Amino acid sequence: MTVVLVTGAANGMGAATMERLAALGYTVEGCDRVVASGIARVDVRDEEAVNRWVRDVHARHGSIHAVVTFAAYGVVGAVEETTPAEAAALYDTNVLGTHRVLRAVLPLLRARGAGRVIVVSSGAGAVAEPYGGWYSATKAAVERIGEAARIEAAGSGIQVSVLIPGWTVTPIIDTARHVSSPISAYDHDRAAVLDLVRGYLAAGQPAAAVADKVAMILASDRPRQTYLCGRDVRLSFWTRRLLPSRVYERMVRRYYGFRPEPARPLPNALPGELRATTGLRSPADG
Repeated sequence: MTVVLVTGAANGMGAATMERLAALGYTVEGCDRVVASGIARVDVRDEEAVNRWVRDVHARHGSIHAVVTFAAYGVVGAVEETTPAEAAALYDTNVLGTHRVLRAVLPLLRARGAGRVIVVSSGAGAVAEPYGGWYSATKAAVERIGEAARIEAAGSGIQVSVLIPGWTVTPIIDTARHVSSPISAYDHDRAAVLDLVRGYLAAGQPAAAVADKVAMILASDRPRQTYLCGRDVRLSFWTRRLLPSRVYERMVRRYYGFRPEPARPLPNALPGELRATTGLRSPADG
């Protein structure tokens, strides 16, 4: 019996992974902050609730072999119009929630001398998504945490991998929170980008494709550090590394419907106070 924990299991990729792993014969225990049949109700922001869930699973099965961390949500809004409290709440679930789960599970895997951890990021962690910048930031943070944990836990027989899905048919936009104090200057572009994102999601890979990738990672004798899942995320991964930065930026802007902006250089003359403190000279100084 191989016991696998799955967070964010109520819908989307988490639910598909529960179904796929169960069909393959794994014993799967899921949790989510929303009520759903067959899974525990656990909010990953609550450290004691996470610890209690992990202890309960371990007590019932006698062992835990792997964990997959899907629990996350999105915030729709520009970087500026997202309040610090909204950004902190997102970070608390997406990043610290992942951290709380790892802290609860890693000691049990270390005691066994073996285990698998799959930290789930997103294509948005590699490419900043306009009006989803804070979500992108949390997913980039999750990737770095997963990479660091992979190095740190390897000596205990624990293999950590980062899974990066591309556009996938999930309800993430439907469940996303919208900023409480929108700024009118962003209204047009925010709505246009949101429409594009809905289209990209609807045309994305099925959640079952991500579940299949999870199953492949768990079955691998030597799992890699990072797995890309989806043609779009593989394309963006390589184009960012191979293309000049300006070319890549133009591609991303077009992808999200932004027109090229004309250059607006700063005035030639530097303020006198700035020249005095920096020692810089303006062209007007001769």
